Amino acid sequence: MEVRPLRRDAAANRERVLSAAADVFHERGLAAGLDDVARRAGVGVATVYRRFPSREALLEALLADLFDAYTAVADAALAQPDGTGLASYVRTASEVQATPRGCALRLWSSPALEPRRELLHQRMEALLGDAKAHGTCRDDVTVDDLVGMFVALRGVRESLTATAALDWRRHLELCLAGLRPAS
Repeated sequence: MEVRPLRRDAAANRERVLSAAADVFHERGLAAGLDDVARRAGVGVATVYRRFPSREALLEALLADLFDAYTAVADAALAQPDGTGLASYVRTASEVQATPRGCALRLWSSPALEPRRELLHQRMEALLGDAKAHGTCRDDVTVDDLVGMFVALRGVRESLTATAALDWRRHLELCLAGLRPAS
């Protein structure tokens, strides 16, 4: 079955709904209603349900777009074949992660996203392999370590509202230093 591309106005509505959903879920949590999302997007609730028949479908679309963004960042980093791609990927992916989406916690556990997660893990494995081959990464670092680092960085970023002196980017650099081999 051939999938036809969305009309321009339908594609624009889809993007407005996804952007609004990211904001609404970030502000109100994952229990926020699709009517709140429609209102924020400036579309009717029927438009939201036409594209996303449930809150779960909308969340999966947000997460799929996020995985696609991470994969694009990894692909760009793979073009740096001198061992620097891994650090570049981690920095850029951390910036992507810093954009509030209200659903990032489910990124690494949603079963519906397993194919995208596997693709991203393959890219991360290739980045790790290149960094290790060039001596810019410890030999014992795994994809699971990178995933844990992203989860931890998200936690640091989200918990810093009371401590303005701390910056998640500093913690990112500390994490990157921990990936490097001992000198």
